[in-house]
Amino acid sequence: MKKRRTLASEWVLEGVGLHTGVPVRLRLRPAAPNSGIVFVRADLGGIRIPALIENAGPSFYATVLQKNGATVSTIEHLMAALYAMQVDDLEIELDAAEAPILDGSAKPFVEGILAAGFREHDLVRQYLHITKPLTVTHEDKRISVHPCTEYRVTYAIDFDHPALGYQELTASLWRADQFAEKLAPARTFTFEHEIAALRERGLALGGSLDNAVVIGKAGVLNPPLRFADEFVRHKMLDLTGDLSLLGRPLRGHVVAYRAGHDLHARLARMIADAKDAWYVAPWADAAAESPAP
Repeated sequence: MKKRRTLASEWVLEGVGLHTGVPVRLRLRPAAPNSGIVFVRADLGGIRIPALIENAGPSFYATVLQKNGATVSTIEHLMAALYAMQVDDLEIELDAAEAPILDGSAKPFVEGILAAGFREHDLVRQYLHITKPLTVTHEDKRISVHPCTEYRVTYAIDFDHPALGYQELTASLWRADQFAEKLAPARTFTFEHEIAALRERGLALGGSLDNAVVIGKAGVLNPPLRFADEFVRHKMLDLTGDLSLLGRPLRGHVVAYRAGHDLHARLARMIADAKDAWYVAPWADAAAESPAP
């Protein structure tokens, strides 16, 4: 059976926040068995914010956690990497309110996690097994989860822009190498015409052509893309980070159309509340190994 695990050693990195533009130092520290993933605001006297959906705040342009008057934001890329690399217990200390954006993808986080290595705990890893479908809709956007023997995602985006248009991808993501290869390098993206409005609202202050794909009227301003469908892959990356706030790895097939952080969080809350739609068991549970309907 798979065991819970943490990192074998500390890992430190520095960068700037995408929205705040503020420099931040991030330190990942090994944690005790069954302690989960917890953010620690070193600049606020060590306020601790567990990475759980119950602490999720409003999430439109980034994933936000809040507790006891403190927040951490833009954590989705780091959380996706930890989820995919199967890190269950960790302390994440930072000295600002926003995680560093780095190159706009999860790839630097994956590389750092692999460099730090892993240490297994003597506890069996428990999975959240979906047993019946759940769906969230908002206008023409929707997201659902269905029973499946693995963590699988089908995601579609549809933008009225020739550089994006309609993109759809299905990927199995229950193995770390699948995420590292298919999703981790995909970068966040934005439209050039939206940047001024975002900055007027105090957002994207740390954004640049080095940490986001920017799309202008004629196409991508900072080619080349890392994938022809990098945009939908990044949405799947964000989704993985947002669903990690369930606190347990998911065994289910998530299907999303034109969703985003808000719908991701609403689905996570629905799953957490719908206790008749899932059960918790190790990966090797015999009933969970049967084929998905």
